[in-house]
Amino acid sequence: MTKKTNYKLANIQKKELKLRAVRHEILVSESEKALELILEAPAPATLVQSFPDQDLYYLMHKTGPYDFVPILSMAKSEQWEYILDVEAWDNDRLDLEYMTKTFDLLFKADPQRLLRWVVKEKPDYFEFYLFKNMEIKVREHDEPPPSDFDDYITIDDKFYFRFPGKPQNVAEVMDDDRPKPEDSQEAWELIEKMVKAVAEMDLSIFHGLLLETKSLLPAEVEEEQFRLKSLRLAEKGFLPTHEAIGIYQPTRLSSLRKRPDDSLFKQEQFDPDMPLPPQFFSKFIEGDDLFVTSLKLFDPDVILHLESELAALINKIISADKIKIQSKEILEKTIKKACAYLNLGLEVILEGNCKPELAKEVIQKYFLEDIFRTGSRAGIKLKTKSINWFKKSFANKNNLPLSFFGEDYLGVIGGLFLDRPLYYDNYASGELYRDFKSLSDIFQTSRALEQVIALDAVLDKLNVDIKSFEEGVLTYKTLILTLWAKDRLNLQPTLESIDTQVFKDFFMALFSKSDSQKQDRIQLNDLILWTSEATGTREADLAEEFIRVLTNLIKELEAEYGSVDPENIDPRFIPHFLLKNT
Repeated sequence: MTKKTNYKLANIQKKELKLRAVRHEILVSESEKALELILEAPAPATLVQSFPDQDLYYLMHKTGPYDFVPILSMAKSEQWEYILDVEAWDNDRLDLEYMTKTFDLLFKADPQRLLRWVVKEKPDYFEFYLFKNMEIKVREHDEPPPSDFDDYITIDDKFYFRFPGKPQNVAEVMDDDRPKPEDSQEAWELIEKMVKAVAEMDLSIFHGLLLETKSLLPAEVEEEQFRLKSLRLAEKGFLPTHEAIGIYQPTRLSSLRKRPDDSLFKQEQFDPDMPLPPQFFSKFIEGDDLFVTSLKLFDPDVILHLESELAALINKIISADKIKIQSKEILEKTIKKACAYLNLGLEVILEGNCKPELAKEVIQKYFLEDIFRTGSRAGIKLKTKSINWFKKSFANKNNLPLSFFGEDYLGVIGGLFLDRPLYYDNYASGELYRDFKSLSDIFQTSRALEQVIALDAVLDKLNVDIKSFEEGVLTYKTLILTLWAKDRLNLQPTLESIDTQVFKDFFMALFSKSDSQKQDRIQLNDLILWTSEATGTREADLAEEFIRVLTNLIKELEAEYGSVDPENIDPRFIPHFLLKNT
């Protein structure tokens, strides 16, 4: 192949960059507008085929798969193959339901082209699909038709096929109380249309297809197709899960790999055989956090290089988390996760000095993947600390559930115990959990974890029989407050419920109005004193984090019951103490 001259290469580059701008406009447009821009383009087929596979796939789910059929009819076979690779697999097994949905889309797009392609390029793949859905019989010239002839479909009175489990008549459908296999029905109808279409195109190919399907070894075919699919996706950055999971491997600051000098700013020679990176994620990189604001400081040429890195990073996350991308919402969530970890990694490296100019320097110095791992390390350190604590905790030794620590602490610990630790946001930003994205998230979670650990250490020193608990809801609040009340009422230090009439004396003393300005301080001091006495620990030796837990507990009591008349006490509405329902 002769080398392209400079002016030809420049023209190709100019054309590609122009197409890239058009594609970007389409990707950020609303669904109807995006379809309109493609169909009204001067050369729509050229435009569609210029889309990176991931961008076209994202656009398909953004506009709706069946609304996207006219666009799929113009797509390349390689783009079709990518859609099959990401849609039709469930880990290492082919998903027949999604194979049906994807084949149906492509059949509607261009039936004859699809059939020519799968028969010529992917015969084993197509035959596996047929084998899993139909039975085939071949009648010799001197044999009578099958005894259950009505159960079979034939085109040439020689090859017969049927769909096991398919109702044979309307009466059978009406009388059958079993759930109707809607997905199977869709597959049967699609296969019948596809097989008949193959026969109309070439009867000899139809015969060969059914003969090969009848003698197929499905396990071997599926294994080989998985191998080929994995190779194709690996070329696009979708590594096998066991390799991609390394993206979460914690990285120390001293181990960060440095970029080659000025590698971001070197102008690489344009190669028309190397596709430009996908752009689907650029729409979702928004906000005012450190990572996003630092990106705005780079020149467009550098942004193009960073987009390649970010696309590769997102692909690794998809592979590591075994995400099946079937909607733009799932894509958006994955992109936000990548940006959150990158933002956290930048803040960790800068030690909280969150200036965009400094963040830009960090991006110029280190690869995005290593910055991501730095952010991952911050969350994993908290996860490791929480797991190591819980193994020896008071709660675990007494087989208490995490709900024992109350809603907020349960949320924090539960988030850390996940495979990928999450920040307990408690719907502050509309979600119960989200990815860690800043040092403040790490610090808040760390403080809450330290409080839980300090609380658990004190509980471990209390001489309390958990088996004495019989009525109510046992949490750290009811345990501490009930034992405190019982001590002040000269009752046995067990977790048996307190008689409501007896409890009124403690309640009146607890919320005495003699000095309301200092009341919460008096309550707190007495609770600290009791804790010291019950655990045999000097007040000065009680951890600051535990004192914070008691402080919050007293404030909660004051807010909940400070205005309640002792005569109106109802055990049903005082969940902080274990009281008898009379």
